Amino acid sequence: MYANDSTPISLIMLNPGEEGQVVYIHGGWGILRRLAELGIYPGAIVRMENKSWGPVVVSVAGIRIAIGRGVASRIYVRPLRRR
Repeated sequence: MYANDSTPISLIMLNPGEEGQVVYIHGGWGILRRLAELGIYPGAIVRMENKSWGPVVVSVAGIRIAIGRGVASRIYVRPLRRR
Protein backbone atom coordinates (compact mmCIF):
# COMPACT_ATOMS: atom_id res chain seq x y z
CA MET A 1 0.00 0.00 0.00
CA TYR A 2 1.09 3.53 -0.67
CA ALA A 3 0.22 6.87 0.88
CA ASN A 4 0.66 9.99 -1.21
CA ASP A 5 1.67 13.51 -0.36
CA SER A 6 -0.51 16.29 -1.74
CA THR A 7 2.17 18.53 -3.28
CA PRO A 8 3.48 17.58 -6.74
CA ILE A 9 7.23 17.95 -7.32
CA SER A 10 9.43 17.74 -10.38
CA LEU A 11 10.49 14.19 -11.23
CA ILE A 12 14.16 15.14 -10.84
CA MET A 13 13.54 15.89 -7.15
CA LEU A 14 12.88 12.22 -6.36
CA ASN A 15 15.81 10.36 -4.83
CA PRO A 16 16.95 7.01 -6.23
CA GLY A 17 14.57 4.30 -5.04
CA GLU A 18 11.64 6.69 -4.53
CA GLU A 19 8.42 6.46 -6.52
CA GLY A 20 5.89 9.01 -7.67
CA GLN A 21 2.63 9.12 -9.57
CA VAL A 22 2.67 11.41 -12.60
CA VAL A 23 0.25 14.30 -12.08
CA TYR A 24 0.97 16.53 -15.07
CA ILE A 25 3.56 17.26 -17.72
CA HIS A 26 4.51 20.74 -18.93
CA GLY A 27 5.16 20.50 -22.62
CA GLY A 28 3.84 20.52 -26.13
CA TRP A 29 2.10 17.71 -27.96
CA GLY A 30 5.40 16.28 -29.21
CA ILE A 31 6.80 15.75 -25.71
CA LEU A 32 3.47 14.52 -24.37
CA ARG A 33 3.13 12.00 -27.20
CA ARG A 34 6.72 10.76 -26.89
CA LEU A 35 6.46 10.32 -23.12
CA ALA A 36 3.11 8.53 -23.51
CA GLU A 37 4.78 6.12 -25.95
CA LEU A 38 7.33 5.40 -23.20
CA GLY A 39 4.55 4.78 -20.64
CA ILE A 40 4.89 8.14 -18.88
CA TYR A 41 1.53 9.90 -18.65
CA PRO A 42 -0.72 11.23 -15.87
CA GLY A 43 -1.52 8.40 -13.48
CA ALA A 44 1.59 6.34 -14.28
CA ILE A 45 3.86 5.27 -11.40
CA VAL A 46 7.55 6.03 -11.98
CA ARG A 47 10.53 4.98 -9.88
CA MET A 48 13.74 7.02 -9.85
CA GLU A 49 16.66 4.69 -10.54
CA ASN A 50 19.61 7.03 -11.14
CA LYS A 51 20.07 10.77 -11.44
CA SER A 52 23.78 11.25 -10.79
CA TRP A 53 25.10 12.49 -14.18
CA GLY A 54 23.61 13.02 -17.60
CA PRO A 55 20.09 11.80 -18.23
CA VAL A 56 18.00 10.51 -15.36
CA VAL A 57 17.02 6.85 -15.41
CA VAL A 58 13.53 5.90 -14.26
CA SER A 59 11.56 2.69 -14.39
CA VAL A 60 7.96 2.53 -15.52
CA ALA A 61 6.09 -0.78 -15.32
CA GLY A 62 9.43 -2.52 -14.76
CA ILE A 63 11.12 -1.00 -17.82
CA ARG A 64 14.13 1.30 -17.37
CA ILE A 65 14.06 4.51 -19.41
CA ALA A 66 16.67 7.28 -19.73
CA ILE A 67 15.20 10.79 -19.98
CA GLY A 68 17.05 14.04 -20.49
CA ARG A 69 17.12 16.32 -17.46
CA GLY A 70 15.24 19.07 -19.28
CA VAL A 71 12.34 16.78 -20.09
CA ALA A 72 12.42 15.16 -16.63
CA SER A 73 12.14 18.59 -15.02
CA ARG A 74 8.81 19.10 -16.84
CA ILE A 75 7.27 15.94 -15.40
CA TYR A 76 5.50 16.56 -12.09
CA VAL A 77 4.79 13.69 -9.73
CA ARG A 78 3.09 13.18 -6.42
CA PRO A 79 5.65 11.35 -4.25
CA LEU A 80 4.51 7.97 -2.98
CA ARG A 81 5.68 6.48 0.25
CA ARG A 82 5.11 3.01 1.60
CA ARG A 83 2.86 2.75 4.64
